[in-house]
Amino acid sequence: MKNLTAEIFTLCDYATVSREQKLSVIGIFDQFFIANVPTNWPKMFLVAVISGEPDHEYPITLKIIPPAKTEQDFPDKDLRVTLGNNGKANLITELVNFPLPMPGVFKVQLMSEKEKISELEFKVNKTTTTYDGGKVVN
Repeated sequence: MKNLTAEIFTLCDYATVSREQKLSVIGIFDQFFIANVPTNWPKMFLVAVISGEPDHEYPITLKIIPPAKTEQDFPDKDLRVTLGNNGKANLITELVNFPLPMPGVFKVQLMSEKEKISELEFKVNKTTTTYDGGKVVN
């Protein structure tokens, strides 16, 4: 059986799949700039294109690992993904009001049966917000 891989694995502002099964990913990013921690990010999407054995179902676990021990719990999310006859599947997860408990580098991992499919990192940067003539300046 062919091993699972992730052709794409990213965070973005918005993602959708059309009726024709075309994936659109808008506003890819890997950094957050925030003035206050802890905070919650209002909305973002986690997107992956998974590739493996055509028409096969795979167990997938999504793990989020913060930069250090935190009281914020990021429980693992278990999914089952069935790949299409082309051996691919789009995985889109909308994250709403996502907690960012501290600055630092977070890791997001896709696992299948304890093997890492892919990993992405994003960085939370604490900024100093100042006000200049009614405008917010970081």
